[in-house]
Amino acid sequence: MSPSTSVHEGIDRTYARFVRELPEDLVAVAHDLPHRLGLTPNPGTPWSRVFNNPAVLGLPMLLLADRARVSDELRSVAGAAHLFAIIVAFGMDRIDDGQVVVGLRERAILERLERARDAALAALLADTPSFLRDFAWARRMTAESVAEERATAAGRAPATLERYLAVAWKKQGFAFPAALAAAAAAGFSAAEQSLVEAVVAGAALGLQYRDDVVDWEDDLAQGFAWAPALFAPPPAEPAGLAPVAARLHLGGGLVRLLGMASAAFGSAANAAAALGAEALAAWAREQAELTADLARREAASPGHAVSWERERKARRERQQTLAAVAAA
Repeated sequence: MSPSTSVHEGIDRTYARFVRELPEDLVAVAHDLPHRLGLTPNPGTPWSRVFNNPAVLGLPMLLLADRARVSDELRSVAGAAHLFAIIVAFGMDRIDDGQVVVGLRERAILERLERARDAALAALLADTPSFLRDFAWARRMTAESVAEERATAAGRAPATLERYLAVAWKKQGFAFPAALAAAAAAGFSAAEQSLVEAVVAGAALGLQYRDDVVDWEDDLAQGFAWAPALFAPPPAEPAGLAPVAARLHLGGGLVRLLGMASAAFGSAANAAAALGAEALAAWAREQAELTADLARREAASPGHAVSWERERKARRERQQTLAAVAAA
């Protein structure tokens, strides 16, 4: 069994355990939560198949794979804390942005996921009372990122690279607590815990920077995108998408962001290798190489990165549809 397959199975087992504890009237809604939150067009798609990369939902499972150092129970609890945190973060972000409209049952499930998330983290923190980066901290970071991004979008704050980097980092708040708490609970040294933080930051920021490139047109259609704000500020009069794209490509902003993403993945790979998390290191190296190649192709053929992501999304949705048909 490949590490990726194991993580996919771990994600679905963890969520299935959560669903089994729900009241009967919430079970069917919970099974279909990815679809109801607009994260997949296909009803019945499991959480393990919602995103292209298993590290999004299963990072602690990859990071804490060494059974000689981390017990199965600790890994399972950390995996649950992280999984539930990311599901809630994605769900509430889409609800608060008005991307989806949900009912009382969906909200009830998200509230129960929050409670399960907090209970799992509390179990990890039982022996580390001085731990600071809990989910309350993550919530503050996320709220600050939202406020700072909105201020930039509204023109109340400048769109600088420094500001972008700060906002991008704060957006990753919910990626840190479970992995860091699990490392502390497992007895990792201070130096090793710093490596864990480097892995999480590198992986999360690599994905963030790349997403801000491949999704820039969709983000702009929804009101604001960092890439054109940073590298192709609009003229005084409103312009269509094509002139913005032309200025953006001429300035090389997308290639620069992709280079930053590749470097972030590389940092994550180095830190994971130093921790002995070889499967995670291999994944991060693969992402670094893929993103560097995407940068080269974008430089040679402007617009390639957006097309690449749209094709990848369409391919993932086709796979989800085939899986749903097979399971029916």
